[in-house]
Amino acid sequence: MDAKLVPLKRAPENVFREFLVECTCDISGSQRSSEDSPPRKHLQWRNFFSLQIQYTVRLCEPLLETANPLLGEYLSPPNSSRRFCIIDSSVWQNQGERIRRYFETRKVTCRYLILNGGEENKDVKAVFQVLDALCEFGLHRREPILAIGGGVILDIAGFAASLYRRGVPYLRVPTTLLAIVDASVGVKTGIDYAHTRTSERFKNRMGAFYAPLAALLDKTFIATQDERNIINGLGEILKLALVRSKELFCLLEDHASELIRTKFQGTGVADRVIELSIEIMLEELGPNLWETKLERCVDYGHTFSKILEMSCLGDLFHGEAVNIDGFLCVLLSEGRGWINSKQRSRIFHVMRDCCRLPIYHPLCEDVDILWQAILDGTEHRDGLQRIPLLRGDIGQHTFVNDLTREEVAAASRKLSEINKSFTESLAFR
Repeated sequence: MDAKLVPLKRAPENVFREFLVECTCDISGSQRSSEDSPPRKHLQWRNFFSLQIQYTVRLCEPLLETANPLLGEYLSPPNSSRRFCIIDSSVWQNQGERIRRYFETRKVTCRYLILNGGEENKDVKAVFQVLDALCEFGLHRREPILAIGGGVILDIAGFAASLYRRGVPYLRVPTTLLAIVDASVGVKTGIDYAHTRTSERFKNRMGAFYAPLAALLDKTFIATQDERNIINGLGEILKLALVRSKELFCLLEDHASELIRTKFQGTGVADRVIELSIEIMLEELGPNLWETKLERCVDYGHTFSKILEMSCLGDLFHGEAVNIDGFLCVLLSEGRGWINSKQRSRIFHVMRDCCRLPIYHPLCEDVDILWQAILDGTEHRDGLQRIPLLRGDIGQHTFVNDLTREEVAAASRKLSEINKSFTESLAFR
């Protein structure tokens, strides 16, 4: 601690008084001589405060079983018997009666706010809907909001929680495979922003770092998803495998088809894939919650995907866009000689044949769009590209700051050739 800092008696660990260096300018900014008047000292105070963050990510038994008290009671204030619930409309359609019956059986009074999921609905209007409902409900400062749904609903609820009364607690209950391994694990919340004059839409441009009290993960919710949404979740899992875990990659290589068919409802492999994915995310995010370090391997697949997703709003899912981005990055790594053609073919096989993920979109042939994604990512990452690429064996990565437009154009051409060849081979089957 600087010797010039003097602690205040009532807050000696946090607040300190400090005199600044003597000023040699008058209030107008002009120089003055020491003969004019003695120099003045300027007083300021500094507050040092460390914010301790603690939250729980918990794998749970079926949450809607009435014998399980978690949804009704977990981290609820003493003597409280009510919940404010924000629920994805698709979850409400599939599970609404079970949710009502659960809370009625446990004698918990609920206010339900039903919102539509989907990236096209992740905007400030949805946040205002939540804030209006919270005001009508009269949520207390220590009552946790309960958010049940996919990543969009968790983001909207978390951002609204960070705003209401300058921050109220909330609980996440992810109901999609994608949300279980991605949106539920960290502390980021965010909504997309539409420019008020141009209507241009920016992904996650508004948001906050705001930790939930807990994320309660129940994989039985995945059973209500259709096949495409489960495959969408595999896009984020495969991303983690490529940059961090050969074991996870091999599990997908050997079992992805069965995981899709059974909707992750088995034990053994299904549990291991989810557990590995969550642990990798926590290992990467846990020491860097506020992203003070901008080189993040979990950003793999998140350079080109944002502009693809926003350009195809509602038509291209997040995990699908991440995988297309991820395969483009595979080709960039191959172009630099960091992986070989055999590795590239193996990754392609796992993406397309095992996980049934897309590896191509027509926009990937527009180098201007791809390069704009690089520029946008560079702005977001504080002036450097910081793009994670594969290097070496599967599960290993590096970061680059010197990717060129020519490299992107070459990868774009290669992707187009691979897609054309793959499409033609299907036509002749």
